[in-house]
Amino acid sequence: MTVFAPIIIPLLYVIAALMTRSKQFKQSFAVVAAVVNLLWALYLVYTVNINEMVVSHTGSRPAPFSIVLVADRFSALMVLVSAFLFLATTIYSIRAIDETRKKNGFFLLSFGILTGVNGSLMAGDLFNLYVWFEVMLMGSFILISFGGEKQQLEGAIKYLILNLIGSFFLLGGVGILYGEVGTPNFADLSQKISASEELFSMLTPALVLFVVGIAIKAALFPFFFWLPASYHTPPPAVTALFAGLLTKVGIYALIRVYTLVLYQDDTFWNPFIMWMGVLSMVIGVLAASSQRDFRKILSFHIISQIGYVVIGLAFFTVKGLAAAIFFLVHNMLAKTNAFLVAGWVHKERGHLDLQGLGDMFRKSTLWGTLFFVSAFSLAGLPPLSGFAGKFLVIKSGIMAGETAVAMVALFVGFFTLFSMVKIWVEVFWKPDPVTTSPAVAAGIDSGNSGLMLFSSVMMAVAIIALGVFARPFAEFCEAAAADLLDPEKYRSFVLLSD
Repeated sequence: MTVFAPIIIPLLYVIAALMTRSKQFKQSFAVVAAVVNLLWALYLVYTVNINEMVVSHTGSRPAPFSIVLVADRFSALMVLVSAFLFLATTIYSIRAIDETRKKNGFFLLSFGILTGVNGSLMAGDLFNLYVWFEVMLMGSFILISFGGEKQQLEGAIKYLILNLIGSFFLLGGVGILYGEVGTPNFADLSQKISASEELFSMLTPALVLFVVGIAIKAALFPFFFWLPASYHTPPPAVTALFAGLLTKVGIYALIRVYTLVLYQDDTFWNPFIMWMGVLSMVIGVLAASSQRDFRKILSFHIISQIGYVVIGLAFFTVKGLAAAIFFLVHNMLAKTNAFLVAGWVHKERGHLDLQGLGDMFRKSTLWGTLFFVSAFSLAGLPPLSGFAGKFLVIKSGIMAGETAVAMVALFVGFFTLFSMVKIWVEVFWKPDPVTTSPAVAAGIDSGNSGLMLFSSVMMAVAIIALGVFARPFAEFCEAAAADLLDPEKYRSFVLLSD
């Protein structure tokens, strides 16, 4: 039950929401269910930290013949951070999402996405990882197209087509692997491949298909084009949810597959993964610097920041992987909150074009401060979480002998700072270019943003706390990284449990 609960809780909300027409019940119960999900995620982390790993089988048959859910320190941490982000965006959405979208199932769909997220994070086999990805895709496609406006539909079509292509690659890779090895189970697959170099070489085409599918889902270079083309089109609350969760599940899947399977041919896969990370960092940050839309800048920075996680993985040391996990959590928090602030600006002004914005810091010093915390954490300024995250990535790169890559990461940090300063000056500091009363976002009450503010404060406090208490969290990340770099431990827990 410990591992099944993060899937069952959001699924129960979906069932309850389908059985009632009461908008107030759906809204209130959404917050209650999100809180329960967060509390259970805390319990899961506590349990895993004591037992090192928790494995649950469906039915009475053992692995690899049963469907297996597995929680180790890494997956449990991701479930916890996802639960925290989901609670914040749920509370935020009560005021940020218009009544029409709430009436048409916004909360139901968001909980459907959470079901897919939690399932992906604890899937113990390749096929069910694919299935949970598709659960996320179904809910996210409807949310990204909500409203039916031309811009939204264009973004939704690009989002759907590229993600369906990613799903095709994933399923093709899973099918070939199952046909050749006879199992989709992570632990069993890892064990069989480790026993035969010849088998591993035969599976390279299938693994390439699978990695390309994951790279599309994670928006890594050169497969990232769908993200900046679509993430600026839905309501900002939806973008915040997507930015915090969806691509990060793709990165989680890449780390899981790399540490269980791909590491066995590091001469091929390590440079491949490294260059994807480096090019994602550089191209993402350069593209962001040329944008003039608040959310487009942040969207390109999603691509850039993911690159830091990928190079940490490619260093393939305990320190490097721990830095990647730390940076991943930091980015989930800081990026989500940056989009929450963008949502408040959109609510107040009705658009996010930098040229038409200004003087928002005078309008609300608190909201300006919240953006400062998020943006300059992304830029890597102390004592915020981004400073610790980038420091750990760069330090681990130098320790791994990848000094050139570490210097590229440092260089990208300066360009990130440039983008964040540009948003700060254009949106919050310069005189307001609009002399008449601005139009606010249609259907949203511009006079009450207390719940939106509360959600953003939650996130900002977490960002600051992660920076201030970086050492104990980094130690937890090192323990998680050590587990990931010991595939025999994972195989033993899964295959020998009953």
